[in-house]
Amino acid sequence: MLNHGEHTPATKNFDDVHAEVLEELVTELSFDKFTSDDKKSIAWEALHSLDCWPDFPAALTKLKQRYLCVSFTLLSYRAIIDTARKNDLAWDAVISCEGIGKYKVLPDVYLTCADYLQLAPEECCMVASHNFDLDAAKKCGFKTAFIRRPNEWGHEEPPHKTPSSHHDFVADDFNHLVIQLNS
Repeated sequence: MLNHGEHTPATKNFDDVHAEVLEELVTELSFDKFTSDDKKSIAWEALHSLDCWPDFPAALTKLKQRYLCVSFTLLSYRAIIDTARKNDLAWDAVISCEGIGKYKVLPDVYLTCADYLQLAPEECCMVASHNFDLDAAKKCGFKTAFIRRPNEWGHEEPPHKTPSSHHDFVADDFNHLVIQLNS
């Protein structure tokens, strides 16, 4: 069972869990031809070199003119650093659940993030395309912004196609969010 850090500090980060799940799948499906290099390529290199959404870099630049823009994520620090470098993203800060020792959707994670930023929860706006994350942030007092990403799950139907009705902002893309926040 995955330790989210609710009762004891988490002992694995996102990269550890990703590699562990891959190893379980390789064993379960008898993918005997996968070498350790293949597994490293899938579990580490692919994850750490993802492209961001094309509309995001320009929107981040615009949002940073007015707002503190922080990557608050369950991904490892290293995954965020690597993808930020690859996509030329300049975050004001990076806060990973890895450093907090607890993982989303535990309320302590959101409240700790706000505390690290020296902000009250109601001064924070969580932006995501996942209701589970936004709903948890909303319960902690955050404002929330749902970004529609119909292709996030490839050809599969996204599990979070419809935003929860209580989100403060719902945007079709990051440019649409910039317009809403700056009006």
